[in-house]
Amino acid sequence: MAAESSPIKKAPPPWTCRYTGYIGSFFVSPSTGLPRDLAYDPHEASSDRFTEAGTWKGGLAMIQLLRYTSTPVGPYDEMVLVPGNFDVPGHGSQPRITRIYVSQRDTTYNGMTNLQVSRLIITRLMAIGRKNWNIPKHIARFKFTGDFSTPPFTVQLFPEDPTIDTPFFTASLQPLGFWTPSFPFSSRVTKWFGLPDSIVQPPLPEGEPKNIICGTDKWFKCQGSIYGPKTKLVWMDMKQPGKKSGEARENWWPGIRRWQLAIWLQDAQLDLGDPEVLKV
Repeated sequence: MAAESSPIKKAPPPWTCRYTGYIGSFFVSPSTGLPRDLAYDPHEASSDRFTEAGTWKGGLAMIQLLRYTSTPVGPYDEMVLVPGNFDVPGHGSQPRITRIYVSQRDTTYNGMTNLQVSRLIITRLMAIGRKNWNIPKHIARFKFTGDFSTPPFTVQLFPEDPTIDTPFFTASLQPLGFWTPSFPFSSRVTKWFGLPDSIVQPPLPEGEPKNIICGTDKWFKCQGSIYGPKTKLVWMDMKQPGKKSGEARENWWPGIRRWQLAIWLQDAQLDLGDPEVLKV
């Protein structure tokens, strides 16, 4: 592939992205313990350096389901887990992304749709997220039932291996069942109510291939701003397929209710700048 037509390019911050997304939140108690197999991808779960980088304190956890329509590297889908706060020596209690997946959606490039080009873009996206902000990105297969842009719909995430047909995460988004008005949402306002507008990410463990699952050696504080001109409340149904009522992890995360309130951001904008290097 000619250099001038290559889809693999550097994409340093700042980033401005457009997306539609759903953010569900719930409180978790540190007394329940952090379920390592849920909180981390298997790669990060195998690294004590990453999983033991600060004590998990619980608190406000978030699950984000996002469809980016415009980014410096093209469109893609994303699932993000923030399981609450972690102690960061010298910097207090801070939220952290511990698990994050991006899709393998087909991408049109130079007038043709090419799954191999799409995979190159997504794998490059993984490396960019890891290098730019210490975000532990991995690839997953996303399966949607219904229209992501308008609830109701269901999303399931599967490992990248196409022979595995059991999802490791399922969520359904449902309307509240009665009319509710839309409202603007801004992270610059929510921080006045004590909600965080930044995350602190520890160094990442290296994997294979090293140019994609790259490791890092510094702590980063990452700050972004979100603005959604049209936001509504919806339900996020966390019932996992095949799980019976009362069964362990029937709602994916131990101890949470099946129905969680979520915000639905339509045509929102995310701005991400350069991270701040922290001394820890």
